Amino acid sequence: ENKNGEAFKVANFSVVSKDDEGNKVYHNCSAYGEKSDIPKDFKQGDFVKLFGQIRTSIDDNGKEHSNIRILSSKLLKAKEQMRGRDEKKESVLGAIKKYQAEDKEKPKEKKEASKETER
Repeated sequence: ENKNGEAFKVANFSVVSKDDEGNKVYHNCSAYGEKSDIPKDFKQGDFVKLFGQIRTSIDDNGKEHSNIRILSSKLLKAKEQMRGRDEKKESVLGAIKKYQAEDKEKPKEKKEASKETER
């Protein structure tokens, strides 16, 4: 209940992202009132963009906790959209190495070196 004694809805949920090194980072989120319906449309594995305010607190043991109060959200890609794609995409460096390995296996033609060809 709020200050006026009226009931309101709260939705608490977590979202996972990756930091610069690729490690998982968990974010605790809260959505209040009519915004509490926001996470109902999300499924695990969806790519979402969340907008909100970060609130930080320190507990009795000195550990810092943060919570994001969600103001709005956007579903970028649903997990179902990602299923049709390859699980592992080949990186650019991997493609270059593959090309170089294939290129080494091919027999090379000898070219005659002459000054006329260079010009």
